[in-house]
Amino acid sequence: MQCSVFNYWRISGSILIYLFTQKISVAQIVPDVTLPNNSSVQSNCTNCEITGGTTVDNNLFHSFEQFSIPTGGTAYFINVSTIENIISRVTGKSISNIDGLIRTNGAANLFLLNPNGIIFGRNASLDINGSFIASTASSLKFADGTEFSITDTHTKPLLTLSVPIGLQFGDSVGGIINQSRATPDGALNSVGLPVGLKVKLGQTLALVGSNVELKGGNLTAEGGRIELGSVAGNNLVSLTQTNQGWELGYEGVQTFQDISLSQTASVDASGDRSGDIQIQGRRVILTGGSQLVSLSLTQGQAGDVRMRASDSVELLGVGSFADGGFFPTGVFAEVYEEATGEGATLTIEAERLIVQGGAIVSTTTWGTGRGVDLKVSASESVELVGTSPDGAFPSGLFAQVEEGALGNGGTLTIETERLLVQDGSQISAATFGAGRAGNIRVSASQSVELVGTAPDEIIPSGLFTQVEQGATGNGGDLTIETGRLIARYGAQISSAARSGGQGGTITINASDSIFLTGTAPKADLVIGSSGIFVSAEQGATREAGELNITTGQLTVENGAKISADNFGTGEGGSATLNVNQLVVRDGGVIRAGSFSEGSGGTLTVNAAESVEIIGSGMIGSEPVKSTLFTQAEAAGNAGNLTITTRNLIVRDGAEVTVSGRSSGDAGNLTVEANSISLDNQATLSADTKAGQGNINLNSVALVLYRGSNITTNAEGSDITGGNININADVLAALENSDISANSADFRGGNVTVTAQGIFGTQFREQLTPESDITATGANSSLNGQVTINTPDVDPSQGLTELPVEPVNVEVAQGCQVGGNQSSVAFFNTGRGGLAPNPYEPISSSNIWEDVPLPTQEIANSASSARASTSPNIIVEAKGWIVNEKGEVILVAEMPTNLSQNRCSLR
Repeated sequence: MQCSVFNYWRISGSILIYLFTQKISVAQIVPDVTLPNNSSVQSNCTNCEITGGTTVDNNLFHSFEQFSIPTGGTAYFINVSTIENIISRVTGKSISNIDGLIRTNGAANLFLLNPNGIIFGRNASLDINGSFIASTASSLKFADGTEFSITDTHTKPLLTLSVPIGLQFGDSVGGIINQSRATPDGALNSVGLPVGLKVKLGQTLALVGSNVELKGGNLTAEGGRIELGSVAGNNLVSLTQTNQGWELGYEGVQTFQDISLSQTASVDASGDRSGDIQIQGRRVILTGGSQLVSLSLTQGQAGDVRMRASDSVELLGVGSFADGGFFPTGVFAEVYEEATGEGATLTIEAERLIVQGGAIVSTTTWGTGRGVDLKVSASESVELVGTSPDGAFPSGLFAQVEEGALGNGGTLTIETERLLVQDGSQISAATFGAGRAGNIRVSASQSVELVGTAPDEIIPSGLFTQVEQGATGNGGDLTIETGRLIARYGAQISSAARSGGQGGTITINASDSIFLTGTAPKADLVIGSSGIFVSAEQGATREAGELNITTGQLTVENGAKISADNFGTGEGGSATLNVNQLVVRDGGVIRAGSFSEGSGGTLTVNAAESVEIIGSGMIGSEPVKSTLFTQAEAAGNAGNLTITTRNLIVRDGAEVTVSGRSSGDAGNLTVEANSISLDNQATLSADTKAGQGNINLNSVALVLYRGSNITTNAEGSDITGGNININADVLAALENSDISANSADFRGGNVTVTAQGIFGTQFREQLTPESDITATGANSSLNGQVTINTPDVDPSQGLTELPVEPVNVEVAQGCQVGGNQSSVAFFNTGRGGLAPNPYEPISSSNIWEDVPLPTQEIANSASSARASTSPNIIVEAKGWIVNEKGEVILVAEMPTNLSQNRCSLR
């Protein structure tokens, strides 16, 4: 940001260098002789009356060689009351240095054109009933095509009765500086500063040149219109007559120059009906407490404020009071107590918006009228950084409904590629009154990044919608659409209700990811965590807002949090997370809790791929487990926790819990997952001192390792332990991992397990060093019931019963010795169906597979057989014979030449 400040001063210097390379005239007014009827001024006058000039219908034309007014001097244009436009030009080579009063008769508008440049000194002032347009354009164009030119004065101009329609800039364009802090008749503007250059009620005050600078100078147009435009050469700025004087258009401008306000400069269009402000340049820079102000004081529609920059709009730092303290650089559009009209729009359009060092953009309603909408469109980035030196003013964008206001707040909209909110800066919509707070809508196509805290290391950077103490209006909604959202080092997104109004809803859609990490340096278990929060705070009587998150991967780590909490008497807000992957690790926490009479909201997680809750971390000096939970700490009931995912993984001491630690019921924990894995002292639990606290698990595979637990625990003389219901194809609990439904003081809960297979665990009356399933009550007569449902399979079903006695084998007849014999072969085709080793379970990849011999192998075998001898055909033995050696030989046919020793089987 130092680079931006340096560039600003370099730009300021360039204005002064350009102006003072021009000839600076002695303060005097010298007419030229270029008109049909030339202007007339007394020579060397201090209080000068300007007469003559050429009148065409309602237009009066003046032309000067020089036009400057000394300190305390006056330039008084004498005109008849029918004149509508006084059009004056400076054809010489000197700038106009004006440090006195410009005055006209009647209601005429005054145009002052000097392409060399114009400086309004500290004492410059206006007494003009019409509009005042000062420009360094080289000509003024009219509706009938004629032109009042400064560069072409050799021929008499063809003057016209048409209305002006445009300011044409030539090759060389001078700058404009305003230093006026005049206070005619002691007049101050709406923020207590000198009015400076001021036009009458409802008129236009315009400064249009190359580089335009308000160096401590002020512009005031009560209920009118103020225009600041900075353009390069050879461009046309259009003029359109309106009820407030003139509106300038920049549609045909290709190249802009810079505009700067410094040293508590002010642009003020406040009034009973606030006026409009339009600023158009390349870089628009406000520093040192400089302000744009449009306040609507009574009836009527509030005015529009529009800042447009082809490069950047930069609001930097604060101003200092003489007796100490600071006030912000900023842009303010407000609807006051007695105002009844609707708010208009404050618009900022640029490639980049930079707000830092305590600078502010703010819309506020104090009365019955609706607040002003705030719209920021920055094609590249919006960067909000830091606070004022004393920490009193966070840099940022704000929309507020003040105490006693009935009107609703305006909407705050940001459209950009990248949004950065850093070092205590904020975006906030709040209500202190009966009116509803405005909504915040952020669309950042690439990223939203929230970083750190204010210098006190406590106040967070972030986005906030709030119902403040004493307010009865509802909070506004906060919507974020982005690719990536990052909040770190204590930065937050929050919706809080602290009084009678309902909290606003937070909706976040991040197409890629959301990453929440870390804490503020002075964080503890209560404050300082990075995260996303919806809450009804102490004193709130209405519902908290809802939280809806949709993203690819959501990561909450290192003490960061997502919470929906209720400290009030109304209903708690619910949190719904729709993600592909959810990772909570190293002390990250996601919770929905009730801490008072109001009930807690529900917490719902829908993760298409996985939910991982891992390990623990530190917040300050306190250890914190990674946790996903709902809780009731007081009389209010806790909400339910529901997880739907493909894979749920909880490990390394992390927890998924529902609890009721006082008179409020605990919620129920329900998990629908293809697989649930608990490893290394991981826990699924439901604890209650009042009631409920049940666990329902539905999974294909549920596995517990290394001292992990699924438990329900109840305390209280008549509090039954919560129930555990498990439906799984496979349940495995290994290495002292337990499933238990307990009650310390009353009846234990029930455990119901329905599974195809159960491994490593079994029902026991009490916990042991093994893996157990228990339902323990205050004593053995109060134990709960454990029901284990496994498939009812008869292993003998479908088999043929074998006879008890073996069959007697009798010799039927003698067997013939000899005959053909054949050979037998064994083929090994693989281990189909077997595990790699006897200690591994059979998996789906080990099913039986019939593996035939490869075709080539069969062919080779057949070929080899043909090359040798054909195998003998194997035939059934029909009998036996005993040869001469006494050996028994099985034979297929009995020899016909043997009558002895023949036998057969039967």
